[in-house]
Amino acid sequence: MEYDPQKHHRRSIRLKGYDYHNAGVYFVTICTKNRECVLKDPIVNGIINDVWLALPSWFPTIILDEFIIMPNHIHFILWLMGCVQASLVDTQNVGVSLADTQYVGASLVDTQNGTGASPVPTGWVIPKPEKTNIMPALGDVVGAFKSLVFKVYLDWIEINDPSRRAKFWQHNYYEHIIRNERELNAIRQYIVDNPINWDKDRDNQRNSRRLPPPEKVEDYLLDVEEML
Repeated sequence: MEYDPQKHHRRSIRLKGYDYHNAGVYFVTICTKNRECVLKDPIVNGIINDVWLALPSWFPTIILDEFIIMPNHIHFILWLMGCVQASLVDTQNVGVSLADTQYVGASLVDTQNGTGASPVPTGWVIPKPEKTNIMPALGDVVGAFKSLVFKVYLDWIEINDPSRRAKFWQHNYYEHIIRNERELNAIRQYIVDNPINWDKDRDNQRNSRRLPPPEKVEDYLLDVEEML
């Protein structure tokens, strides 16, 4: 599926033998350890949001698509453009990018009801990248995202609240290669609707007795398939 800025302007569980450097569109889910609902914290939430927005500074050929922070997991869609198209990507006008990543974060998302909260002073800083990667594998981007969130949060903790615990990510992540336009739109809608469906979400610990937490990406796709 080729990226079209007019149509796509919105923002080992690996597949054996697949090269994740390939240009493509990926649906990614990252959970917290033991599905603990730590992402509701406004500091954690805001840092995650700002690191997501800063990722194109590290990886100029990626395109950010839909993204949501839930109490114990995040979902997003990511486009890898590949080195062949690297010279064609204008990261100032396509997708989401930042001209200068040395800034103080202040954006918050209310993951309980999906509405934006008023920005508040926070004091965390997203560092500038020392180098960029124009041909990343999906794991490079996800790994950098998780590591950067940890680093920024750890720095904030050391200055503001040393009693907090810094590590909260699950070791791995779930990914799915999006095959066509129909599936892309269904997954986008699934991400958008995630907050209003939290009460019946498979990751909601209150549902664990009747709905075991997802163990593979296909478990998440069960709900997506209903939209196809």
